[in-house]
Amino acid sequence: MEIAEQEKKKYLWLGVWEENLRAVNFYKKNGFIEFDKHIFRLGNDEQTDLMMQKILE
Repeated sequence: MEIAEQEKKKYLWLGVWEENLRAVNFYKKNGFIEFDKHIFRLGNDEQTDLMMQKILE
């Protein structure tokens, strides 16, 4: 976040596995909000990432 702010970025975004509730809650606690979902394959299994962003302005 420090580097993004130094470089005058407007936001950060990340993907977190929807079933990793500990991580999802950590990011929410730190100002990230969910804005979309993304499906990816892990072997033959489809996984869903929550796309989260934090506005830096």
